[in-house]
Formats: sequence, C-alpha cells, structure tokens
Amino acid sequence: SGRYALRQNSTADYNTAFGACALTSNTTGTHNTAVGNLALRASTTSNYNTAVGGCALFASVTATKNTAVGYKAMVATTSGHRNVEPAPPLFLRRHHTYCRRLQPL
Repeated sequence: SGRYALRQNSTADYNTAFGACALTSNTTGTHNTAVGNLALRASTTSNYNTAVGGCALFASVTATKNTAVGYKAMVATTSGHRNVEPAPPLFLRRHHTYCRRLQPL
C-alpha cells in the first residue's frame, strides 16, 4: 500500500510493498519486500530482495537476493547479488537529489 506502490506490476508474484513509490517500477520481479518510501523504486526484474527504510535499494534494477536495512541502505546498488547492508552511519550519508523527490514514473 502507498501511493504508486507496485504501480507497474504486470506478471510479478509474491511481492510486498508499503510506502509511496515502493517497488513502483517492478514488472516481473518476484519475492521482493519493500518497506519505506522509494524502497526498491527502480527495481523491474529483481527477485528475492528485502529493502526496509526510505530509499533502501533505490537504484536496484536487476539485483537479486539482497537485504538492505535503514534509510538509504544500498541506495546506489543497481545489479548486486547476495549482499547484506545496514544503513551507513549518519555522518557518512550523502544527499542524493533523486532520493529526496517523490516522482512517479
């Protein structure tokens, strides 16, 4: 649930999305969980990912079997596989313009 959550979903199964634009680009990816605004937003065909926190796994397009926990955790990962990452400490975070805006596709 959330505005534009799973908006592009076509034939994908077993996905859960909570938050504005969570998994909004997903078309065929399966077994994903996105909790937080913009979590797994760019994901189209990714499978078996868990993203918890705003912008977690934001840029992921084809990544599989990743776990990102916390605000902006793995925000720039596009195609990594089998990674686990908590959010970086607050003093190491960079501000990304694309993660601050809620814009539907």
